[in-house]
Amino acid sequence: MPTGRDLSPSPASTDFRRRLGMAALRWVILLVVVFGVGRRIWLEKEKISFHDLGLDWGWLLVSGACYLVGLTASAAFWWLAMRDRGEWPGWSRTLAAYYAGHLGKYVPGKMLAVVIRTTMVSRSGVGIATGAITCVHEALLTMATGSLVAVASLLVISIPHHKYWLMASAVLAAGFGLLALPPIVSRLGRLAVKPFPNAVLDDKHSCRWRSLGVGAVMVTGGWLLMGLSLAAVLGAMHKLVKLISQLGLWKAYGLVAGLVALASVGGFVGLTPGGLGTREWILVETLGPVAGTGHSVVAVVLLRIVWIVAEVVAAGTFWIVDRQWSRDKVYPS
Repeated sequence: MPTGRDLSPSPASTDFRRRLGMAALRWVILLVVVFGVGRRIWLEKEKISFHDLGLDWGWLLVSGACYLVGLTASAAFWWLAMRDRGEWPGWSRTLAAYYAGHLGKYVPGKMLAVVIRTTMVSRSGVGIATGAITCVHEALLTMATGSLVAVASLLVISIPHHKYWLMASAVLAAGFGLLALPPIVSRLGRLAVKPFPNAVLDDKHSCRWRSLGVGAVMVTGGWLLMGLSLAAVLGAMHKLVKLISQLGLWKAYGLVAGLVALASVGGFVGLTPGGLGTREWILVETLGPVAGTGHSVVAVVLLRIVWIVAEVVAAGTFWIVDRQWSRDKVYPS
C-alpha cells in the first residue's frame, strides 16, 4: 500500500519561520515605541510652546545626565538579580535593554517594557523566565525605595495635604517593599512569565538577600540623582536659586528628591502609559505651592521631555556599543 508523502514542515523551515516571526515582532515593537515616544515628545512640546522660557541649556544637559546615572542604579540591580539566577549578560546589552524598555512605557500596556527587555537580553543567552522575573523584581525594588525616599522627605518637609501624601507614600513603601522580598518574588515569577508561553521558570535560583540590600542602597542613590535632575530643570528656568533661598539648600534638595520619587511611584501605579498625567499632576500639586503653579507646570513638562530624550539617546548609544562589542561573541542558545 503506498504511503503518503510527509507534509510536515522540515526543521530548517520551522527555524526560518521562527526567526522571521521574531524579526517581524522586533520591528513591530520598534515602530510602536517610536510612534509612542515621538507623539509624547510632540504633545509635551506643544504644552510649553507659548512660553518665553530663556532656558539655560547646560542645566538641561545636567538634568539628563543625572537622570540616566540614576536609572543605571536600577539597571545594575537588574543585572545582579539575573546573575543570582545563573545568567551573566554583558553590561552593554543589559543597559541597552534597560533603557529601551523604558521607552516601552510610553505605549499602552504595562508589560511591553518587560517584553522588550526580556527579548533583548535573551540574545545574550538569558532565559525568558529569568529575564521576565528579574524585570519585575527590579521594578518592585525601584518603587519600594522611591516610596521610602518620599516618606523620608515628607517627614521633615511640609507640603499641602502633607498627611495624605505621607500616608500614601508609607502604604506604597510597605506594599512594594513586601513584594520585593526574594521569597515573594519567586511566587510572583509565574505571573511574570505569562506573556512568554514557552518559558520555564527555574525556582532553583533566586535573588540573594545580599543583592537585595546592595540593590536597595544603589537604587536609593539613583532616586537622589533623579531629584537633582528636577533641580537642574529648575536651574535651567532660573528658578533654583529662589527655591534655595526660600527653603535652604538641604530642604530644597530634599523637597525635589522626595517629590520626584513620589510622583514617579504615583505614575507607576497609575493606569496611563509612562504615568502620563498622574506624575505631572502630583508634581504640580506638591511643587506648585512652593515654586509657583505656572513655573511648576513648565518644569514638569520640561522634565518629561528631558527624560524621554535622555532615554532615546541612552538606548541608541548602548545598542550601538553592544553591537560593536558583541560582533565576534557567540552566546549560548
